[in-house]
Amino acid sequence: MKFGKIFKVFKKGAKVASKQKGKKGEVSQFSWPAGIRVGLFGHDNSGKTVYMTVLNEECKISKKLQISVTDNATAGEFLSNYRLLWGLGTSGEAGTVVDLRGEKSFPDSTSTDKVLQFNAILDRSKNLSVVSYDYNGKAVSITESGEMSDKVMDFMSGSDGILFFFDPKTLGAELQTQAHVASFVNMLEQLAPLDSRLPIPIGLVITKSDILPGFSGDNQTILIDSEDEQIVSENFEIFLEKILEHSKIASNPDWAGSVRNVLVKLREFIRVVVGRTLDFQIFFVSNTGQEPQKIGADVGRSIYAPPDKIRAIGVKEPFYWLLNSIVRNRRISRIRKVAKFVALISCLWIVLFSIPLLYHFKLLYPKPIDVENRILEQYQGNRLSTSEVDRRNIIREYQKYENRWLVRKAFSDFIRPSRVIRDVYQHFDIGWQITKLDNLILEFASIVKDSTVWPAKIPGADSLELNERHVGLTASLDTLHVGDESSVLFMRSGRAIKLWELFANYIVRRDDPQAANLINEQIEFDRRNSKNLNDTERQLGDALKIIAKIEEKKKEVKEKEVVSSEALENFEGLKKKINRSSEASFVLGTAVDELKEIRGDLDPSRDKAQISAIRKYLKDVEKWSKSRKYTLKIESVPDNGHLHFSVGIDGADPAWADSSQYFQGDELELTWKAGDEIYIAFDEATAPEHWGRDASGKRLLRGNFAIFEMEGEVAFSNIGKTVVISFKPGLKDMLPKLK
Repeated sequence: MKFGKIFKVFKKGAKVASKQKGKKGEVSQFSWPAGIRVGLFGHDNSGKTVYMTVLNEECKISKKLQISVTDNATAGEFLSNYRLLWGLGTSGEAGTVVDLRGEKSFPDSTSTDKVLQFNAILDRSKNLSVVSYDYNGKAVSITESGEMSDKVMDFMSGSDGILFFFDPKTLGAELQTQAHVASFVNMLEQLAPLDSRLPIPIGLVITKSDILPGFSGDNQTILIDSEDEQIVSENFEIFLEKILEHSKIASNPDWAGSVRNVLVKLREFIRVVVGRTLDFQIFFVSNTGQEPQKIGADVGRSIYAPPDKIRAIGVKEPFYWLLNSIVRNRRISRIRKVAKFVALISCLWIVLFSIPLLYHFKLLYPKPIDVENRILEQYQGNRLSTSEVDRRNIIREYQKYENRWLVRKAFSDFIRPSRVIRDVYQHFDIGWQITKLDNLILEFASIVKDSTVWPAKIPGADSLELNERHVGLTASLDTLHVGDESSVLFMRSGRAIKLWELFANYIVRRDDPQAANLINEQIEFDRRNSKNLNDTERQLGDALKIIAKIEEKKKEVKEKEVVSSEALENFEGLKKKINRSSEASFVLGTAVDELKEIRGDLDPSRDKAQISAIRKYLKDVEKWSKSRKYTLKIESVPDNGHLHFSVGIDGADPAWADSSQYFQGDELELTWKAGDEIYIAFDEATAPEHWGRDASGKRLLRGNFAIFEMEGEVAFSNIGKTVVISFKPGLKDMLPKLK
């Protein structure tokens, strides 16, 4: 089996297992043959009888689904219907039997019920015994009741799968269609309450699909492709939307309209199916392949005859799909039974295995720990301060734990840790010294926290003046720093003495930042490498680390003051340069960048005036980047010539204004912003007028400071002419000042 198919099996299994099981009928009051029970649920004239007859013929030459009748009644029923559909009869004379051709006709509506029995072979490998049931379609009408209706419902309720048959000819009769839908929904309620999953596969078969616009062949038989099967788990609106969006339906407008009409008309039936099972499919089939010939009429209905050539479309697909789904469901049911058995065994195993674990971890193991914790709470968690009586009680509880039979047999790995803990309390000869050391360390920490009790530096010397408290602390630490160098007492007292030396060095060398760093480095080293570091030493370390933080803050403040002072000096120097300069590239360009850098280094709390001046200056500079009007005067144009002007975006063609000439002495307004190009055209007096487009001389000014190039002389080198232009007020006078 391919991986994709395996995945679908488990996906369906998960869907089945995730919902409450529905009812599959109560104890049957009728007797039915053994085998897979396939229900054919359809109203009068819905095509059930013709479908089974044509299916029997089609499956004689099929590879994926073969059917062989197993009883005479079923064989006789199929043969009788076959002769009517194909117009065959027999005649025998003088011992010879031959087929005769006659008129074709559809079988009359089923008047009596018939049990159909046959074997089905799926994919040439699975041999199944199948039982189905044919009956008068009036028995399933919503208004009918009686023994026949009860018998049909009984068969359907015990079915392994059901095909619901619907005649699309009734689509135009709304009341009849809804009556059929109501009986479909009623049947589903018999299978399972409408708030639970459907326990069996359900197929909807639209018979006589040849009358639907757009229906053309086998590729339209199965509505829901296998890769889109998950949409059946959605609600009806999403289901309908995704079906109609599918390319094979949307590409054929006539077929899309037919499908939509069928789904909408049957929406109440489909609505109670989707979301309750993945074993649902819709089929469009034709038992004849083309619309039958109308040959007459009877009361309330038309009479049809089969077409000349019967070519069934899609009749095998519903039955093949249903049998495959039933086989898969049975396989899932077996897996579920195995899973339940495995789950039961697992639960039993968990319970049996958990009993000793629960007894050990809930009763035996916590008892000595609880005794120890209760005693340590009286001493704020410091075991070194415990009394001899309390230690004996702790030792006794751990010994009792180690001697338990269950611990020795099943949890022997816990005995060694228990002995280690017990040994700690049995060898307590230095306990009082440890307690004394802890008190000294706490005394050290209290001195560090209060700078008013620090040792004072002797003026003019690199030493400290120690008072009685300081001398007592250091002398006591020295008395404890003796004996075995690997002992806890020796190592902890040594760390405290080292920190006192660094603390004293810091007081002597307050101006040296490295002195505070040495304290911080020693604390971090001890915390990384000392296994017996306790809470009192951590408190001392926290107190000393505050010193390092204070010194680091002082260093940062000093560095910032230096940077700020330099920035303030640079500000004053740049201010003079700006206010003396008339170069636009410097005042509006280079100076701006330098001022921004200086502003970042100034101290906001001290240099507020300078920062405010820079902010105002930058706003004044920003005005030059926006479009503004400038008034200029043409002071001099040689040889009675005249000028044309055009201002535009960088790289764009100049936009010359017709009827716009400017002579010597003229004034005009020019709208410009930084980055705009300025075109100036010079027309000689004798040259033809082209309004700047074909001038005698041209000059292009570009860049952020282009307008400043206009103030004063503007030379046209190709014709050897120079004009003089001034601005009111002067551009250089308009440059911003830093105040």
